Amino acid sequence: MLIDRYGRPMEDLRITLTHVCNFSCFFCHMEGEELLPNDLTANEIRLIASVAKEIGIESVKFTGGEPTVRKDILEIVGYVSDFGFKDISLTTNGFMLTKLAIKLRDAGLQRINISLHSLNRERFKKITGVDGLNRVLEGINSAKGAGFKQIKLNFVVTKENFDEIHNIIQFAEENGMNLHLIELHPVGLGKESFSSHEELTSVERSLQHVARKVEVRKKHFRPVYILPSGIKVEIVKPYANPLFCAGCNRIRLTADGKLKTCLYRNDLIVDILEIVRGDYSPDEKKRLIVKAFKIANFIREPNFKWRYSYDLPFRDIVNAKH
Repeated sequence: MLIDRYGRPMEDLRITLTHVCNFSCFFCHMEGEELLPNDLTANEIRLIASVAKEIGIESVKFTGGEPTVRKDILEIVGYVSDFGFKDISLTTNGFMLTKLAIKLRDAGLQRINISLHSLNRERFKKITGVDGLNRVLEGINSAKGAGFKQIKLNFVVTKENFDEIHNIIQFAEENGMNLHLIELHPVGLGKESFSSHEELTSVERSLQHVARKVEVRKKHFRPVYILPSGIKVEIVKPYANPLFCAGCNRIRLTADGKLKTCLYRNDLIVDILEIVRGDYSPDEKKRLIVKAFKIANFIREPNFKWRYSYDLPFRDIVNAKH
């Protein structure tokens, strides 16, 4: 396993399968990527995933855009599941799950995250640009019946839906699903809509009062509140949060073939598309991709860090001559 200069292991590979999406959420962070129509093929993803497994990466998450709009999504999941990763998951808006849930599970998908940003039809349409709440709810039911190891709901908190937090927690409890309450990111479209950012501090205080137990997840040191019903409500606060960055174990594979070390950074990137599509033997491609992962690990760093400042009296003491 690769460990960066800050002692953080590289354990999780997040793969953007496409930037195409059948929704148009006003806050979409687009995985911090440029919108380039150059998606990797299923075989190219398989090659990179095979190298990731060899260097010690333990889990893979497929994302987008909307990953289920790819016609070869089942082929991709099947390819990657053959390598024996400990965990393979997918984030989706749920719109296609009525047709795909069981097929995804059979292809090897273990867990699924479903975005649900409102339970009000009109508000859902305003947030996503699609009158699709009923279909997403049907997709959630299909996922429940498919037998995934775990289903989580993703709820991006904004000023537009802050008053629905209690309702979404209740919905998660009624359906026996864990919940992510996610802070709005100033990335992608989120830069333009960051005025809708809403602090989660008051939400955490409320959860502390009702939770029967509080845990800290290893990934990003996220606080997890276990409610009396048994479901877990996880708080995801990556913005200006050094603690979150300190617990990051993720490397990203962009839709156009780059190893991206941080959602917020477009400078710390290693382009491997030329390797993947170059005139090299299969073994040489693997060797070069391993090298690329090692370079990405070396340049990887927390975006938000603690800064220490010393007051003048302390500096005077340190610099004093004795």
